[in-house]
Amino acid sequence: MFIARNELHKIILLIILSVFSLHDLPMMTMKPIVLAMIICDYYYRDAFTGKSILSGTFSSINSPQFPSKHGNCAIYIALTDVAASGQLQLVFRKEGGEFFLKLPPWNVEPTDNRRAVIEIGGNINGLFLPEEGYYEFVVAWNGMEISSRRLSAVKVQINEAPPNGNLPSNPQGG
Repeated sequence: MFIARNELHKIILLIILSVFSLHDLPMMTMKPIVLAMIICDYYYRDAFTGKSILSGTFSSINSPQFPSKHGNCAIYIALTDVAASGQLQLVFRKEGGEFFLKLPPWNVEPTDNRRAVIEIGGNINGLFLPEEGYYEFVVAWNGMEISSRRLSAVKVQINEAPPNGNLPSNPQGG
């Protein structure tokens, strides 16, 4: 007897459904879609308009020495397709290293419309960078990593003013 592959799949599915109730089957965890993750100097939400305000976006931090602390850093995250309540955890970590920093989690509630965009942001005072290299901010939804954003930490030489304290003159006279 020849049974087409499609028909065989239907038969197997019917057997599984007859043996188990839907509550016995593991449910797929719905995870939100990260539309944007932006690293910047400052974030705030305007109380009157509800708009998110971002200032000074960047992807790299320059420092004359490591370890180093970056004065103020902010993260903005835009999510959509939030089907159920969940916890969003942001982790800052060194790529391929042991260093990591878990930031306080956000409890996120769904809206009536899953297509709505939910905006989250916060400021981090004194972001610690133990060494030069690549880092990442990782977004975890209920413990599952769903997105990340790379940040590089670069050692730079700071040029000091000449010994007499005068800055070089502008050859164009301006």
